Amino acid sequence: MTNVPPFPPTEPSSGSPSAASPVPPAGPAPVVRPAPAPWPPAPAPRRRWGPVRILLVVLFVLSLVGNGVLLVTLAGMLAVIQGGGLEESFLEKTIEKGPSSAQIAVIRVEGIIDEAMEPGVRGALERAAHDASVKAVIIRIDSPGGGLTASDMIHNDIRTILKGKPVIAAMDGVAASGGYYIACAAPEIVAQQTTITGSIGVIGQFFFLSGLLKDKLGVVPVTLKMGAQKDWPNMFAPDMTPEQADYLMTTLLQPGYDRFVDVVAESRKMPRDEVLKLATGRVFMAKEAKEVKLIDEIGYFDKAIEMAKKKAGLSKARVVEYVQPFRLLDLLGVQSKAKSSLLMDLRPERLAALASPRIMYLWTGN
Repeated sequence: MTNVPPFPPTEPSSGSPSAASPVPPAGPAPVVRPAPAPWPPAPAPRRRWGPVRILLVVLFVLSLVGNGVLLVTLAGMLAVIQGGGLEESFLEKTIEKGPSSAQIAVIRVEGIIDEAMEPGVRGALERAAHDASVKAVIIRIDSPGGGLTASDMIHNDIRTILKGKPVIAAMDGVAASGGYYIACAAPEIVAQQTTITGSIGVIGQFFFLSGLLKDKLGVVPVTLKMGAQKDWPNMFAPDMTPEQADYLMTTLLQPGYDRFVDVVAESRKMPRDEVLKLATGRVFMAKEAKEVKLIDEIGYFDKAIEMAKKKAGLSKARVVEYVQPFRLLDLLGVQSKAKSSLLMDLRPERLAALASPRIMYLWTGN
C-alpha cells in the first residue's frame, strides 16, 4: 500500500465566504430616551355640539317643564276632588280607646292665632257638631294669642257651632291673651300646673321708617291726604304726636279691650269691675288663676277627659283628635299665602298690611 503524503495547507482567499472574520468584544447596550413632551401640554380639541346633541338637550328641558306643568295640573285636580268642605277633610287619631258610639272629640288651637287658622278650626267644630257619636268636645289650647278678629271669630264658632254639646277648654303650656279669650268660649276650663294664662288686654304695634329711609337710603317719603286723620298712624312720618296716640287708643285699642273684659265677665260669671282689676295684661300661673276664678280646675289632659265624660254622662268613651292629613297641595306650596316670605312679598297689599297698625290680643312675653 502506497503512502500518500497529505496535501499541504492552502491559504484561504480573501473573497471566500467561509473565511473567518474577527468578532468585536461585547459592550453595554445603548440607552434610548423618550422624546420630551411639549410644555405646557397642548389642550385637547374641544368637542363641537352637533345638531343631534342640541336637539336632545332641548327635548330634555321641554320634558322637565312638561312634567312640572302636569304635576301642578294634577294638584289642581286633587284640590277639586278633595273639595267639599273642611269638615270632611279631617282624620280621627285615637287617643283613648272606647265605644265608637260614644266619642269625645279633641280640637287643637296652637300657635299664633290669625284669620288663616279660623277656617280649619271651624271645619273641625262642624265635624264634631254633625257627628252624632260625638258626645263632648275638648278645645286643647297652646297659644299666646294673636289677632283680635281671629280670636273673636273662633270664640264665636265654638259657642254657636257646638251649641248643645258639652265643651271643655284644656290649657297646655300657654293660653294667654287671645288663647284665654278662646278658652272663655267653654263653660269649664282646666289648666296644667305650669300653664301661663291671663294677659287680658290689647297691644298695638307698628313701625316708623322715616329715619331709616331718609338717613340710610336717602329716600324722602311724601304723603298727600285729604282729611286730617287719614294717615294716622303713618309709618313714613317722623314720629307720633300725642293727639295721634290718643286717637288710636280711643278708636282701636279701647273697643278691643272692652270687648275682652265683657267676654271674660260673661263667661266666668264675674262682675265687670272684678274683671277690670285682673285686666292689666299680667299673666297668671294655674294656682293663682284658679284663685281669681279665671279657670275652674288644675290638672293634666286626663283631667279634661274625665270632666268631659262627666258632663256628657259617660262612663267610657273613645277619645279622638281631629287631624288634617298631609296633602300634595302643601308640598307644592299651593296654599302659600300664610307661608310666603315677608321679605320677598312686595305686593301693594302686603306693604299696606305692614303699614297698618297691628292691634292684637297677644302676650309677647314668650
